[in-house]
Amino acid sequence: MRAGPERLLLVKPSSFGDIIHTLPVLDAIHRSWPQTAVDWIVKPEWTPLLEGHPMLREVLSFPMSWQAWRRTVPIVRKRRYDLVLDLQGLLRSGVLTLFTGAPVRIGFANGREGSPWCYSRRINLPAGSVTVSADSPRAPLHAIERYLYLAREAGVSYQGPVRFPLPPWADAERWADRCWDEAGIRPEDRVCVIHPAARWATKRWPADRFALLADRLTEEQGWRVIFVAGAGDRAQATAVTVLTRRPHLDLSGRTTIPQLAALLRRASLMVTNDSGPMHLAVAVGTPVVALFGPTDPRAVGPYGPGQIVLRKSIDCSSCTRQRCVRDLACLNAISVEEVYASVGCSRLRPRHAVSDLDGVTESTIAGGI
Repeated sequence: MRAGPERLLLVKPSSFGDIIHTLPVLDAIHRSWPQTAVDWIVKPEWTPLLEGHPMLREVLSFPMSWQAWRRTVPIVRKRRYDLVLDLQGLLRSGVLTLFTGAPVRIGFANGREGSPWCYSRRINLPAGSVTVSADSPRAPLHAIERYLYLAREAGVSYQGPVRFPLPPWADAERWADRCWDEAGIRPEDRVCVIHPAARWATKRWPADRFALLADRLTEEQGWRVIFVAGAGDRAQATAVTVLTRRPHLDLSGRTTIPQLAALLRRASLMVTNDSGPMHLAVAVGTPVVALFGPTDPRAVGPYGPGQIVLRKSIDCSSCTRQRCVRDLACLNAISVEEVYASVGCSRLRPRHAVSDLDGVTESTIAGGI
């Protein structure tokens, strides 16, 4: 398939961070097979991440529920895909991949819930690529590297830096300009975006510590602090802002995904829990200080050089539990002082980078695929 398929479908319906992790695959496909018409199937709530993308022929927005499939299956079969890549690796995504009727259906051999039975070709991933210690000789591949590995095995031959192509979102960029003006943020100001929310309670650094951090950054270093969170997570941000001594700009629950991207593009730095917005910051080139608890940052952390991850190695690290049995010992072990010092040590986004609105950010950590 060196010339590339005529029609290709990416199956990656969720969620926020995982869709961003798949953007380098889209870029690699586009550069390797520029004539291929690429569609992407995604859940409705994440459609704003992809709408208007110049590398996509169509964004297929469907709920991934069995009830919705009576409508979904005829639509995808009608498109007669030559190749389908299932990067989700779950039963529903696998069955949908099978029902497309595509002659070539590729997914991970270690996909869950029986999904590998739906593929015409199953890709075995390497155990890892980085020596860590005698007890743990191989580090897990980062999610981005796993997805790119599958793309290469599917025939994508493009070599180059890892890139995160996003739609242009011109309206959101203008909104961010107005937001900056209305908040009185000057070109020389350092702006720290804080995202104190996370879907799992076990990923949330304590609210009082986020509040202390925000006040210290403002009082001692003169930073402008902006709080952000999704509409459904606004209560998590409010739990922080009610504890601050200083007034900070609170945009939690008030930004769309494109607006959040534009906001992050202008920021000097982001401090965040392990979350989707963390990966969006990486995608637009904003440095990150990320606080990790039950998940492994080697597999799902902020990707690329210059990112700072704070995580304590205790006996239950990487438990991946959504309910903690140790009173959040891993996150409670991260002090305000450590995060404050990490902000001081981080690389700040150059102010001139704000004007780069081509929607693509490069990371050279992997050097290509």
